[in-house]
Amino acid sequence: MVLVNPYAGVNRDIPNLALVYIATYLKTKVVDLNTLPSPYYRFLKYKHDSVGISVQSRTYNEALKIKNIYKKKNPEVKVYSVSGILDVQCCYPYLRLEEDIHIELDFSDDLPFPVYELFDSFFIFKNNWQQGKWQYPLMTSQGCPYSCIYCASRNRSWQLRSVDNCYEELKMAKERYSIKSFVILDDCFNIDKERVLRFCEKVQPLGLSWSCANGLRLDRFDEDIAIALKNAGCNFISFGIESVDTQILAKIKKGENLEQIEKAIDIARSYFKDINGYFIIGLPGSSFQKDIESLNWAKRRNINAFFSYYIPPDELNKGYLFYGRGARPVSDAYPHRLQKKIYILTRYMRPPSEGILNLKEIICNLKDKIYFLLER
Repeated sequence: MVLVNPYAGVNRDIPNLALVYIATYLKTKVVDLNTLPSPYYRFLKYKHDSVGISVQSRTYNEALKIKNIYKKKNPEVKVYSVSGILDVQCCYPYLRLEEDIHIELDFSDDLPFPVYELFDSFFIFKNNWQQGKWQYPLMTSQGCPYSCIYCASRNRSWQLRSVDNCYEELKMAKERYSIKSFVILDDCFNIDKERVLRFCEKVQPLGLSWSCANGLRLDRFDEDIAIALKNAGCNFISFGIESVDTQILAKIKKGENLEQIEKAIDIARSYFKDINGYFIIGLPGSSFQKDIESLNWAKRRNINAFFSYYIPPDELNKGYLFYGRGARPVSDAYPHRLQKKIYILTRYMRPPSEGILNLKEIICNLKDKIYFLLER
């Protein structure tokens, strides 16, 4: 079997963690079309009886495209989705096609450390990790017991690895890949304050810089955590704020109020120069004026405000993107043209567009398409 990671158009610097765990478990090569998008049709060069595709909600349509290409070129090949180990990554849930191979492994210390050499894009990751341009990804836990209606991780059991196990992976990555930094990608990193403090104490001797790009709740953030993060080398933190409107926060079951949000931001400001706040455009009960107020609030607080679109839960399997190239409004909270206006207004706050091919990649992709047409 060969495994395929479809092109997503975003997060080129973040590997598909569910897929690398599955590949490590199965000892199987991965064609990574997200980090290495061309030559696109190179997956056809692998002659196997079966193919596994990792399907996230954002890559659902792309996964179907790959499946159809495989079946047209090689009708005898069995095409499956592969799932298990992780349910959600970067807010996008993993989905299953009609025929699925599900790996029943808990997210725990029993998992082997991910073997990124199995990705055909590994040389890109390793080069960027060594130069400190990209951060090594680390999930210390998955799942979240809170009930935020917009989040695919809501109401899930909190599965965690031990602090020692996470430390050993980072130590391995520093020795094997010469990483310079890492990033926490947990759904909710600071559920357990004492665990956060132990983690910070454990990783500090590694001398790595790091960030919390995800998973910090404001109501569970305090000065003890801020000091521990800072002393351990964390230099960049992010919070899911979503909105500063009291009624919206209640409607989306955020479990936080504006007073808690502002208190946490004030604490963070005392220790961190760069603070991200994630906001969502078009939440239930929102309006253009309310979303603009969230933007103005972020400017007054001097934090980076990353705005993404609200995707209703029942729309997640249609391939919609919250952010990045191809993202567009779906919510019916108020007119789409006004939602898009806010997204455009805040584009300078987001990272540069991802997934743009350089000239060499474009030529390579064109050659591969010609090859595929001639071979058909």
